[in-house]
Amino acid sequence: MRYLKQHKPIDECIDLMLLRGMEIPDRCYAERSLHRIGYYRLSAFTYPFRDFCTVPAPNGGGEEKVRCDKFKAGTKFEHAINFYLFDKALRIELLDAIERIEIAVRTAIVEVLGQLNPHGHRDRRSFKDRFSEDDGSGDTPLNSFIEGLEKHFRSSKEDFAKHFAANYSGPPPIWIEAGTWTWGNLTHIIANLSDRNKMAVAARVHPDLPMKTFASWITALNDVRNSCAHHARTWNKPLINSPGVPSRAKFAELDHLRQPRMGDDAPTKKIYSALVVMAFMLRQFYPRTRWHVRLRKMILDQEFPNEIRPYTAGFPEKWEREAIWN
Repeated sequence: MRYLKQHKPIDECIDLMLLRGMEIPDRCYAERSLHRIGYYRLSAFTYPFRDFCTVPAPNGGGEEKVRCDKFKAGTKFEHAINFYLFDKALRIELLDAIERIEIAVRTAIVEVLGQLNPHGHRDRRSFKDRFSEDDGSGDTPLNSFIEGLEKHFRSSKEDFAKHFAANYSGPPPIWIEAGTWTWGNLTHIIANLSDRNKMAVAARVHPDLPMKTFASWITALNDVRNSCAHHARTWNKPLINSPGVPSRAKFAELDHLRQPRMGDDAPTKKIYSALVVMAFMLRQFYPRTRWHVRLRKMILDQEFPNEIRPYTAGFPEKWEREAIWN
């Protein structure tokens, strides 16, 4: 189906929200807000406040409830703005944690592969065999990956990259080239490392951390990082990739993620599980960190409407009493 809707000016967008039942006591304030944020972007933060309607189920299967365009009674424009501002503050806190985790994981990879040789990240022996298999085109995934790293390094405007290019021939060693890696590069490297090397990197987080769990964490945090970096709503939407949970009793502070809730309401399906992983990793790399305490206070101090209460973000009952947050 082709998208045929036409652009609406801000005045018409406000009229539409009023028509759908949103209370907007200060139209000038709403107009200024939409000029800064945009109606379509803000609509992601108004969605939880839309009401449910009963419609016929597909294939004649009775009836089902779906979100309507109409807002729930009592929905105010401020509800959406407050949600928007809270989500923004949350993303800033998450980026603070992600930055430190990214640098620590990157350093761990450099230390593990750099001990093998200065170009350990280019050596097929560092990775699983399948990463060096010819796909039939005469190329391998490893070669394609290295070409991407080289292109990124050559185009870098960082002083260290320009200095290396101006003074040395050949590819840069891992401790120099890693300075231009993205989190996506880290995710790709960890996913394809040999078991021995993956276990060695995971051990830099915690000696007992299973390598498969660690790899799932990096993949999940890559999704969260991208969401934050692109300023997308983070609070109550499902994760693309859920972080794994180690076997019971291995890490007691993570066991509560196994609570028996199914589907998209399960703790591991929402941002809560990623927050727990961030708190765990930060506390391993930075034993004196107060990030988890700061985040706990931020969420407890927030006045949430029922539509976006912590449960909608995967937070289990009495989450604040869990050891990971104390």
